[in-house]
Amino acid sequence: MRKITTVILLFLSFSGLSQQIAQYSQWSFNQFAINPALAGVKRCLDVRTAVRAQWAGFEGAPQSGLFTINAPLNKKKKRYNDSFHGLGGKIERDVFGSFSNFSLSMAYAIHFPIGRDNRLSFGASAGIQQFGFDHTKATTIEADPAVAQSTNQMLFPLLGLGAWYNSKNYYVGAAIDQIAKNKWEDVGFTSRFRLHTKIQAGTKFTFDNDNSILPGILFRIPPAGPISFDVNAMFDFKNKFVLGIGYRNVDAFIGFFKVNIKQFTIGYSFDYITSALRGGNFHTHEISLQFSGCRRGPRSQTSCPLFE
Repeated sequence: MRKITTVILLFLSFSGLSQQIAQYSQWSFNQFAINPALAGVKRCLDVRTAVRAQWAGFEGAPQSGLFTINAPLNKKKKRYNDSFHGLGGKIERDVFGSFSNFSLSMAYAIHFPIGRDNRLSFGASAGIQQFGFDHTKATTIEADPAVAQSTNQMLFPLLGLGAWYNSKNYYVGAAIDQIAKNKWEDVGFTSRFRLHTKIQAGTKFTFDNDNSILPGILFRIPPAGPISFDVNAMFDFKNKFVLGIGYRNVDAFIGFFKVNIKQFTIGYSFDYITSALRGGNFHTHEISLQFSGCRRGPRSQTSCPLFE
């Protein structure tokens, strides 16, 4: 069978560094989405959603969206340093060219407070994902009847693990996705999902005027190819709005904006593409909306374990 040029181009564009899962520039705005160990860590109901248009204007470019919810399990009031549990859920949809991926998962985490300011957490997630390949969107160099004119839908289990530690002034976490390493037998006998590891870390500097600087970094370690990383610096103005800048070593400079309106938060980010796609001005836009049951105010400058 001749090369399916369109599919190969889109697939390599999306996963040229063996990145098979959706990536979001606003990862620091929703760290539960990348690490199940954060389910319920904030001790309140937390609901978040985001949509991402990657390489806007490029035909077949990735379009991603997610919805997450998590909260601690109710328990009788005990000592502040007693362990507690959290539950969460995530729905995610990712479309790129002829490929689509829809997933639904639940997460459980257990948290061990260490003193008043430190916390050690472990989490696991499990669910299902529907991975699709639409042959009708594939284009060959020449007409080839060997290319089936149908859509393959494959249903797989989805498993992940995570760990997290934070103090009053910093955090570090790690998560592993695609533990099941499902094979795409309807696409190719050697094609499959592979383990993806993510490591997150950050700190917070709060000044006397209640303004803060929040540096953070996220490493994405694919099964093959070089490691990619996002490094961000957020400037929090009295927990009312945030301006930030970021850099992704493989393809983009990033600008961030976030505003808090009572218990709601609206975020926007823009990726200025620096890779080969830059010539076509195919930049990336991302919008997020959040609801938090946590109380806002001066105390949240130090009490929030995510330093948001």
